[in-house]
Amino acid sequence: MRSTILSALLLLFIFSCSEDEKPSSNPESINISGRLLAPNNIDPIVNAKVSALNNNIIAYETRTDAQGNFQLSLKKGDYSLKLAKGLFTTEKQITVEGEITLDSYKIEILPNIGVITGNYDNIESVLYGIGLVNPISGEPLFDIIDGITLNKNTPLDNLEHVHGANTSNSQMKNPILDPNVSFSYTDLMSNPTLLASYDVLFINCSSHSENPIYEQNLMDYVNNGGFLYVTDWSSSLLNTITNNDTNYLSFYTPRRSGQSLTTTATILDGNLSAWLSLNFGISVNDVVEIDEFLYAWQVVDSYDPATTISWINGEVDYNDASSATITENKDLAFTFLLGQGAVFYSSFHTENQEFDFTTTDRIMEYLVFEMTDID
Repeated sequence: MRSTILSALLLLFIFSCSEDEKPSSNPESINISGRLLAPNNIDPIVNAKVSALNNNIIAYETRTDAQGNFQLSLKKGDYSLKLAKGLFTTEKQITVEGEITLDSYKIEILPNIGVITGNYDNIESVLYGIGLVNPISGEPLFDIIDGITLNKNTPLDNLEHVHGANTSNSQMKNPILDPNVSFSYTDLMSNPTLLASYDVLFINCSSHSENPIYEQNLMDYVNNGGFLYVTDWSSSLLNTITNNDTNYLSFYTPRRSGQSLTTTATILDGNLSAWLSLNFGISVNDVVEIDEFLYAWQVVDSYDPATTISWINGEVDYNDASSATITENKDLAFTFLLGQGAVFYSSFHTENQEFDFTTTDRIMEYLVFEMTDID
């Protein structure tokens, strides 16, 4: 009996010592906060993924709010912080010793972007305005490819596709946003290898004629991981992608029958509405004024909600085959996935009539970042 008791006491002593030698319980997590901004170091990035990694293992992951803010809960240590909105990213190294507010970080790593110029649609001005620019030389950090349509300096009153309120003005543009590569639109569209060199391709509204080779090359480009932005009259380039209006989107016939030059539209995405409202005072109760349609714009007749996201819906006027005016609510901007990539299309676009950001420019800014975020 005595031996049994001694053995029990010995085991208790050993157990007690081993408990004393164990590391103390892990310290409580520390709250870390920060903010993610566009490359211009001004505009917040909403719903970006923020990942804190320790030894290449994700310790905490979250998303930014409508004002670009994020919060992490981490233990003391060194972390690699990765912030990503689709293909737009930045990486930082941080050391956590106590509760801190990090510096505001801006997106620094950009995808390879190409922009094809068009008629009175100038997404390159938006890209430039959100900071895709060399801070020293002032040159854009994306390629600008000469389109096959009328030069953007052509007087508006010489064009069919015009904004009714500004037919006596000439197009304003920033000369630094002239084409900056040696190849043209036709060179790019006919060369799958050259197309594949771009992560994101923006095709401004224009009167591009239907071309089955270009259409197939674009479909292959997106299927293989490219991201394609197309607006208004350039919808003809989506014929193969949509299987002639069978998949994703159906374009209204007669083509280019849109008449409204403005609409009070409903924003269908909560993040977009909150981002516009909280940062720029634009959206009120999910409603926004879009006034940058150009005459004879392309109406989308319908879309497949199982495969396609609609961003905005508004009441518009358009003509039927007998030229009778129809007033109806229509969806106006869309994104759909295709293979490893995605396509964004909108019936409206930027006009480049002002150098400051318009409401439509802000919407396009949001969608520039959103279109590559397909997680």
